[in-house]
Amino acid sequence: MAIRYLPVGQSALIGGDWCETIRLHFGRTLLVVGDVMGHGLEAAVDMTAYRSSLRYMASAELPPHRVLRQLDDLAAREPDRRPATCLIAQIDPNRGQVTITSAGHLPPAVIDGQGRTSLLPISVGPPLGTGLGGYEPVTYRLDPSQTLVLFTDGLVERRGQDIDQSLRRLAGVGFEAGSGVEDVLDTVLARLDARHAEDDVAVLGARLHHRSVQHTACTPEPSASHREGRGLRPPTRQGPSEESP
Repeated sequence: MAIRYLPVGQSALIGGDWCETIRLHFGRTLLVVGDVMGHGLEAAVDMTAYRSSLRYMASAELPPHRVLRQLDDLAAREPDRRPATCLIAQIDPNRGQVTITSAGHLPPAVIDGQGRTSLLPISVGPPLGTGLGGYEPVTYRLDPSQTLVLFTDGLVERRGQDIDQSLRRLAGVGFEAGSGVEDVLDTVLARLDARHAEDDVAVLGARLHHRSVQHTACTPEPSASHREGRGLRPPTRQGPSEESP
């Protein structure tokens, strides 16, 4: 696992972007990236509030979509709290899978063992603080040869460029086969010229440890509301690994 944070302009380590890793029971880990709207001290204060609330809610071992729902409800009751986007990925190494939920956040990328990059299709709900809820999980098989990369929009967004075009730039980045997580993050930051980005950049990369059980790489296990989700390979029609309440 590795994290990179580049504040806009390299001027100060204050902003609204953050990365978080939270250990859960049974070897599971929550990976989190978030982005509070705005910049400066005010955004940093709200970012700290979101992080503290997330850690508390995650301690109840809730699935990612329920964590986002509770965060959204809490932020909506505080009129001065700035909205934020957030992406949560719960990695379960024992099952060889990752469950992802988004609150207005860009999708994660996955780099396979051959160095090819793809974006994982996800269901995107409203940003935190709107009080609208509606967060849906999607689960993928994750192979130990793959690197999962979560990031904030500062990594890809550029002035005058459509966001879809920006994401295609990321998907076009190639890596040396077998690159380690640290090398993956350094390469993607360099190829996308993140040090000259116009917004803060936060990137988190993770990879499963090798296990004896073999899994199909990144095959989605769609929830009832996401049965047409597409993966890197044709989906295996299985029931959801976690049920919404």
